[in-house]
Formats: sequence, C-alpha cells, structure tokens
Amino acid sequence: MNGLRSVTTGTNDLQKTKTLFSDILGLSVEEKNGALRFGDAELNSGTRIHFVEIPNYHCTNNHIDSIGLRIPTDEGIAEYQSILDNANIDYSATTDLNGHQYFQFKDHNGQPFEIYSNEHNTGTPLGMPTFDSVVNPLHQIQGLGPVIVKVNELVLTQSILTKVFSLEHFAEYLPYDNAPQKVQVFKIGDGGLGGELHIYSAEDDVKMPEHGIVEQVEFATESPEIYQNAVQQLEIIGIPYQTLDQGESKSLRISENSGITFILTLENIK
Repeated sequence: MNGLRSVTTGTNDLQKTKTLFSDILGLSVEEKNGALRFGDAELNSGTRIHFVEIPNYHCTNNHIDSIGLRIPTDEGIAEYQSILDNANIDYSATTDLNGHQYFQFKDHNGQPFEIYSNEHNTGTPLGMPTFDSVVNPLHQIQGLGPVIVKVNELVLTQSILTKVFSLEHFAEYLPYDNAPQKVQVFKIGDGGLGGELHIYSAEDDVKMPEHGIVEQVEFATESPEIYQNAVQQLEIIGIPYQTLDQGESKSLRISENSGITFILTLENIK
C-alpha cells in the first residue's frame, strides 16, 4: 500500500485502552513486545494504531494532535456515536472536512481521535472488516487517516517530508474561524483521507518527554525509488537515521529532537 501505515502513541493503562479500542470500538488487537496493536481483521498496513504503556502518561505534551479513524459510510457515524453513548463516552457534534463527515472523541489519556466517513473518499483504500467484533462489519473502523501533528520547526519538518519522504504539499486550511495559522496538508502515496498528514506549528515548543520518544508516524510505499531517494537525501543532508530489514519490508526512521519519529517503510519487496 501507499499511504499512512501506522501510528504509535502512549497510554497510562493498556487495559483501559484495550477495553476502548477492542471491546467498545471493535478493532482487532494483538500484543507485541508488551505493547498493543489495533487494526482491521488482519491488522493490515494502513489500519494499525500502536499503544505503549507509560506510567503517569498524559497527552498534553504530544505532537500528535489527533488520529483519524475511517469507517465505510456516513451511516456508520451515527452507529459509532450510539456505541459511545452506550459506553458513556463524550463526543463532538458531527462536522465536515472537504465533504467528509466526522466527529471527535477522546480516550482516557485525553488523546483526541476522529472518526471519518470514507463514503465519498478516494485514494488509499480501507482494510478488511472482521466478523469477530462487537461492531457490525458494515460499519467497523478499517483504516487510518488523516493524522494531525504539531511541530516546533514547521519549515524544517516540511522540507523533510517533501525532500526526504517524497510527500506532496498540496493544500492548506484554517482549522477554525480567525485561526492564527493555517494547517498544511501533505499527500502520501495514493492520497485521500488514508494518505494525508496535516501539520502546523506548535504555539509553545513541544519538549522531549522524560520517558523518551514514543510517538511515531509511519508511511508506506511500494516504490524502491522513493525509498532509495530517502536514504540518499538523508546521507546528503547528514541527518542521523536507523534502518530495519524485515525481508518483505524494510524501514528507515528519523527522530526530531522534540520527541517524534517519522518512519518510511518499503513494502512488498521482490
């Protein structure tokens, strides 16, 4: 796939997170290295949210402003609002982003999530529903995106996203009336809601947390040229990076000093 691959964030209680995302929202779940991964039926690329447990964790110092979760149809918006009502979880009114219905809720850490209807979307496709879920397969969360991130050095991050990771800067918008700045929209791979990263400049600098780097945004590509360009650009610029080869995929990762990691993964290596 070509788009958002996964997002990683923290939680102060993995059991509460599992209850919300598996028992209430209906995502599939697996444990890996003491963390939890949630996603579609097979935890496919483009559907995964990873949570790492950190004592006394709270999202007030996060880069990730909100994580988008996609469902197949507009009808599913009301379905998920009913599900949250039954669980006594507050949520916002339904609103619209470029013709796509969505609403917001927060987990027990205060981390915002937004459920988007994919009905009128094109680009990065949804994953696969599962029948082993508390939510009707017709309405289940089956994809990520968009993800909204605040950064300390907007120009530098924009340069890395475009020159290193080959993202396309294609739009901007005011998040609310009289907002002091516009949010910048970057297209990843096939684009659409599942291939968008939205970034803006933090009003107050985000500081490296005491627990170190947890937040990660991972992109996927099937283009060896895009991956090789990223390696070459990092060597030219002199930005430190790490690589991981897993046979059918390989990844490179860079971390900003303020505590967020961006990862590019080349999938379906032949």
